[in-house]
Amino acid sequence: MEGVIVLLFLFFLRYLFEHGRNPAVLDAADLSRQAEIHAAQGNFDLAEQTLNRLIQSAHKKDGADIIEIGIYLRRLAHFKMQRRNFAAAIPLLHRVVYIQAVNLGPYSADLLQTLDWLAQLYHGQGNPDAAVVMIRRMLEIRSRIYGENDRGAAPVFNALGLLLHRKEDLAGAASAFRRTLALQQLNPDIDQAELALCLTNLGITLSQQNQLQEAESLLQRSLIIQEKILDPASPELCATLLGLAELLWKKSDIPGAEQLYRRALAIQEKAFGAEDARLIPTLSQIGRMLTANDESGFAEPFLRRALALQEKFEPNSLATADSLEALAALLTVKGKFAESVSLLRRELNLKEELLPANDSGISITLGTLGWNLFRNREFEQAEADIRRALAMGERAGEEATVFVSTELFHLGSLLQERGDSAGAELLFWRSLALREKSFGADHFSCSQVLETLAGLRMAQGDAKGSVPLLRQALVVKEKILKPGDPQIAVTLVNLALTLQQAGAHDECEPLLRRALLLYEHALGSDHRAVGSTLFHLATLLHKRQRFSEAEPVYRRALAITEKTWGSDHAETASTMGMLAKLLQATGNFSGAQLLMSRAFNIAAQTLGENHPTTIDMKITLNGLMMKALPANVN
Repeated sequence: MEGVIVLLFLFFLRYLFEHGRNPAVLDAADLSRQAEIHAAQGNFDLAEQTLNRLIQSAHKKDGADIIEIGIYLRRLAHFKMQRRNFAAAIPLLHRVVYIQAVNLGPYSADLLQTLDWLAQLYHGQGNPDAAVVMIRRMLEIRSRIYGENDRGAAPVFNALGLLLHRKEDLAGAASAFRRTLALQQLNPDIDQAELALCLTNLGITLSQQNQLQEAESLLQRSLIIQEKILDPASPELCATLLGLAELLWKKSDIPGAEQLYRRALAIQEKAFGAEDARLIPTLSQIGRMLTANDESGFAEPFLRRALALQEKFEPNSLATADSLEALAALLTVKGKFAESVSLLRRELNLKEELLPANDSGISITLGTLGWNLFRNREFEQAEADIRRALAMGERAGEEATVFVSTELFHLGSLLQERGDSAGAELLFWRSLALREKSFGADHFSCSQVLETLAGLRMAQGDAKGSVPLLRQALVVKEKILKPGDPQIAVTLVNLALTLQQAGAHDECEPLLRRALLLYEHALGSDHRAVGSTLFHLATLLHKRQRFSEAEPVYRRALAITEKTWGSDHAETASTMGMLAKLLQATGNFSGAQLLMSRAFNIAAQTLGENHPTTIDMKITLNGLMMKALPANVN
């Protein structure tokens, strides 16, 4: 009996081996199931080892390029992705693509999933160029299989648009988003949320290309759809609201933009809380817009909140450096140079830590820091920083020409302040030459340098040498600016005052009156610039002994100055003092004494008793007081 059993067992073994089954070795299906079980239990090492055994066995049996190896490799890549070992997954998936193309053809639908994984991996690894290549291949395959009107390609085109947008290829991104929109509209049962998202993406991209009319139409259409299908407090509204707000900012509709920014911020605060990192871009955008619109008082809280959140979540990042830069720019506008300098130093430290030593971001921050140090009257350190920034720009070559011209201008301003007029003038001329090379002679920045050169010559007592420079600056501005631009008025006033110094009084008055009309039309009748121009006009009339004409101009100038600068400001004292001198010249000594007394007290408090203006007022006041004494006391 035992012999029979042994014979049967031997016969069974022979049968198994003849049919390719080894009872001591698991087959491919068993190993594949084991790999999945190990992976499901989180034991990826064993799962990967099992798959590698399968790959080696298949390779040995049928060669390296069989489709089974492609299947195993893709599963192995998936395990790598689950373990977040993305770098190891990428070459495996490329091998899968090759095997699939060899076995199934270069336009097989099976390639789409593998290419999609590769695109996602490359995007996550910060390689958008490679991701774009994968997506374009996917689109080529889909077009070959499903035709040009493949509605399933819409999300792929959308992904391509997002990648191209990230690469700052706005034209390519807009084209991809347009294709997405066209394919979506072929679907009679179009998903409204997806349609709105596509409209928003295309609208934002076109807005960034300054195609504002079409962009606004798309964004408004998206917002209408979203407001119908979403809750009013849904964060999904925010992308459209923010895109539309930025567009309105570009169109100078600041109230409309601010309303949308605040609405988006309120939604984000309700959805995520006041301390969430997702609030940072919105806070920053509101702050920057208000800063650019001369509403620095309203802008500061937003920029400070943005910086605080940025430092909380990413303290040592370039994004934090950007937040520091934005707040520093605001404080510069407000004249808070000391705090601005402190922020710029922190920004510079971050950039020097995170960027290559010759990066333009470092030189730009260094130049801004130097200019703010100059305005804070820290001349020695300012000069060192500006010179270092200038040297970095000059090493960068042609691409930094505009930056170099700016630093030459800043350094020239610093040397002028320190009394080196010859050195300053040389730098100003160099700056002007570079600007003319970059932009042409008829550029606004060239007019600025011309006016600075004119001011330098005026400071040297060369009024006649200043006049042609100012005339040239005026020609440039009148050529490139709109006729009513207040920047033209600035040059008109400077030219009038310079001609007055040069003795050409007859030409001064029409220039001042023209500037006055421009300022009133552009800025309003109570603007500081209007008050300043009235003061210059009154002074001219006063000097030409046209007292009856000068007095009402002085009084209007004084009213505007008190309103805009305050009743206790040095500018108010100056205007009040000149009106007092006019009254003295017309014999109104009591009125003159009253005004000069007020002017002297303001000047003594704001400028100090030893300031030349205060001393001059004191002498005039003493003279008026002497005239008021009885004759026997005199």
